[in-house]
Amino acid sequence: MRAFLVPLLALAGAALLPAAKNLEIYFIDVEGGQATLFVAPSGQSLLIDTGWSGNNSRDADRIAAAAKHAGVKAIDYLLITHFHEDHVGGVPQLARKLPIRNFIDHGESVEQDQRAKELYAAYLEYRAKGTHILAKPGVAIPIKGLDV
Repeated sequence: MRAFLVPLLALAGAALLPAAKNLEIYFIDVEGGQATLFVAPSGQSLLIDTGWSGNNSRDADRIAAAAKHAGVKAIDYLLITHFHEDHVGGVPQLARKLPIRNFIDHGESVEQDQRAKELYAAYLEYRAKGTHILAKPGVAIPIKGLDV
């Protein structure tokens, strides 16, 4: 009987331990560019791109809903791949819904048309409220538990 109880108690005790968390990845449909939310086992978040501006905050709402589902209350790191509207346009709307702590990008925009300049200026306004990380070879994003 003891031989049966010891393993049973060990299994019951193991069930009470918190389960190890996994890396979670959410692909968010922003109808053009791609927004991808990574949630590390540590709970820190990385969002790549924010989708379009306008559309009654459609893309920001979708990202905020995915973040809520993931238990994310703030974006720890936002990486903007480039400054086209379907990738950076949603920053102002998203920043009004969720705090964004760190902004990662390649530096100045090379786009010269008027709309591109407006998008970049709007992005810079929000980037100034957080910490800026210049993306370049060898730079690591300090997310606990991940090598980025």
